[in-house]
Amino acid sequence: MARGGGSISLLVESPLQDVARALRVLPRDVRAQINQHTKDAANPIWFEETRHRAATRIKQRVLVNTARVSVTSRNVILKAGTPAPVLHGKKARGRNADAITQAAEFGGGANKVIVSRTAGGTAYRRRFGAPFGPPYRGGSVVYPAARDTVPRFASLWLQTTRRTIHEALEGVS
Repeated sequence: MARGGGSISLLVESPLQDVARALRVLPRDVRAQINQHTKDAANPIWFEETRHRAATRIKQRVLVNTARVSVTSRNVILKAGTPAPVLHGKKARGRNADAITQAAEFGGGANKVIVSRTAGGTAYRRRFGAPFGPPYRGGSVVYPAARDTVPRFASLWLQTTRRTIHEALEGVS
């Protein structure tokens, strides 16, 4: 994540660095369990964190309804604003959801001139308008939610990894 505070470095000795090392030598099925358990626990947290920050319907539809978490053995990736089955990739009047994600997150000036196209393909210029609100330099929904939840997800990943490794050693299913 850009703009600071959105990632944790593993260059400093920490429990997260130990977990990252342990994940390299674990069997594939244990890593898959860790990833799935982390994803199952993280998705509702990410959805709620973005949901309570979205003040308008357009932010709710574009940013919150598309909020997802992906987990790999190296990363927990927070996503929002990508086309999802909920939106079918389109907004009202045929606008792609990912085309208005930046405006929904960072706002825009009402007098900003943009180029649009008619259904027939003719280009025309129009003003941006007020639906996205004024510019927000640090984001209004996703970036603040990420800054607040990254430490929480790091802790969740650490706890889930420890628990799953313990269960695998004990033979618990």
